[in-house]
Amino acid sequence: MVDDHRQEMMQQFHIGPEDLEANKSGVLTRRQARRLERSGLKSLIGALLIGLFLAAVLAFVAEKPLVPVQWILSGLLFLAALAIGGTDFWRALLAASDGKVECLAGTVRTRLVSQAGWYVRVEGRSFRLPMQHWRVRDGGQYRVYIAPKARKIVAMDPDE
Repeated sequence: MVDDHRQEMMQQFHIGPEDLEANKSGVLTRRQARRLERSGLKSLIGALLIGLFLAAVLAFVAEKPLVPVQWILSGLLFLAALAIGGTDFWRALLAASDGKVECLAGTVRTRLVSQAGWYVRVEGRSFRLPMQHWRVRDGGQYRVYIAPKARKIVAMDPDE
């Protein structure tokens, strides 16, 4: 039963047994580093798309001529989105180049945080859950491997 769940976890994280072995040694594999880099790039692209959406709203929906407050507000919203996407991108690149993994072991708890999504809590720390919440056994024992500079989970291993 544990082996089936371990296989499911590896499948969800797109990793193999060699990745888990490397994580146990505190090392991020190249495959995991590439996934982190792609994740950061997706965040940055998402931020830029938000900016394009704001520009489209200004161009096609807002009443013309635009007043300075509209320009300022849309500029601030774009900068906020870019800052969030850029920060996530930067952290992912730092974590991928750092190559370190931290292991947190113990009972995990899953919880829904408003519209932010599902989070998992282990050893008093909380991380966004990168998969459907029902795949993780709430109250189960896991080793959770995180890339500390990105603050993201890179693997979970059932420890039952």
